[in-house]
This record gives sequence, structure tokens and C-alpha cells, in this order.
Amino acid sequence: MTFIVDGTLGGTFPTWTTATRPATPVNGQMGYNSTTGLYDQYIGSAWQSTPYGTGAVPQITVYTSSSGTYTTPTGAKYLFVQLVGGGGGGGASASNNGTAAGNTTFGTSLLTANGGGGGQAGASVGGTPGTGGTATGGDVNSTGSMGQAGSKDAGSPCGGMGGNSVFGGAGSGGLSAVGTGTGYAASGYGSGGGGGGGSVGTLNSAGGGGAGGYCQKIISSPSATYSYAIGSNGTGGAAGTYAGGNGSAGLIVVTAYF
Repeated sequence: MTFIVDGTLGGTFPTWTTATRPATPVNGQMGYNSTTGLYDQYIGSAWQSTPYGTGAVPQITVYTSSSGTYTTPTGAKYLFVQLVGGGGGGGASASNNGTAAGNTTFGTSLLTANGGGGGQAGASVGGTPGTGGTATGGDVNSTGSMGQAGSKDAGSPCGGMGGNSVFGGAGSGGLSAVGTGTGYAASGYGSGGGGGGGSVGTLNSAGGGGAGGYCQKIISSPSATYSYAIGSNGTGGAAGTYAGGNGSAGLIVVTAYF
């Protein structure tokens, strides 16, 4: 396959489908992908897609709460969609678990990023962490990171940190030796809250909440509308001795290219 240049007609790239593009590409290699309607370029160790069309500035829409309908802008050639599920709440130091977070969805059964699990209460041995949420439907589907377990070290009863999502901002666990021991809330979309710390000399610090799953997808032939819903955050376990931190809600980012 070669790049053909004609003084009258311009340049012509080789054409392939997603299934037939070169199996052993070299850096910088490009071609038109008739499956996606985009140009493929091999950079580093992966194929990346680049837009074609009018060169108009992309339109970015961000959803951080609630549910509703996304309307594809007139003239949009394709959509790049990113979403993350909500982050789970951290457990409390004594007996109350954090709650699991809600799922983020885009389109009817199209893309789903599940919420992270809640961290477990410290009880007498240190709380187990919340699990990370899974994701389905995307070109990339990533499971959110799990939180950290509560400390079992009697000399440093620190609550577990929440799981970090791709958007960062996990909550730290409480450390009762130097503060209140209450877990900190997450600040990054889809991240988990920190677990509550135990009293000095005891083994009852809690686990952190898990992060929401993440997925992304290029939609090359957009529909007119898509339903969406943002996953709610998980809440931290209520204080027995110390409370857990809240997780953060999910997120959807839709970029329309023209």
C-alpha cells in the first residue's frame, strides 16, 4: 500500500477495514478505515483514529449528575464518549459499611460503567476494601481500582484510602492518631471515599470505597439522541467511632466532531 499524490486530485491514502488494516504497522503509518469512516494512524504501539470533515471546533458536553437525553449536534460526523461510574463510600471504623455507588450509562444498553463497591467497617480486624466497578460496551473498558483495606497495625490504625478512578481524587483514610479519624470524601469523578480510622491501640480501621469502572467509545454513525444517566456516589458508613468518607458521582463527557 502506498500514498499516491496527484497534482490535480490531491493525495490518496490506502484504504482498509478495522479487520484488514496492517498487522505489523510502523510508527506514523496512516490509512483510511472504511469501517469507522476515520483515518487510522499508528503511533507508539497502537492505532489511533483521527477525524475528517469540516475542521469545525469539536463540541464538548459534560454531564455530572441526574439523567436525561443527549441530542447529537447537527452535522456531527462522529462522537467520542467517555464515562465513569460512581465511587463507593468508605466504611466506618466500628460497624457501619459504606454503600455501593450507582452505574453510569449512555444509550439504551450501549455503554455502561458500573459503580464501585462500598468499603467495609473496621469491626475488630480491619475492614476489607470496596471493589472497583466494571464497564461494558466501549472500545476501551477498564475496571475501577479497589480501595485499600483498613490498617491491622495497632500502632497506626489508619483507614484505607478510596480507589482512584481515571479522573483521580480518591479520598484518604482517617488517622485517629493525628486527627479526627473520619475518612475523607473523594474529589475526582468516580473515585472512592476513604475509610474511617480506629482508635489508637485497636484494630478496627475501615476499608476505602472502590472506584467506578471506565469506558470510552468512538461512535462513527451517531443516532439522533441517546439517553444517559449518571451514577450516584456511594455514601460513607455512619460514625460508630469515626465515619467513612463519601465517594464521588460518575461522569459522562461527549465530544462531537464535525
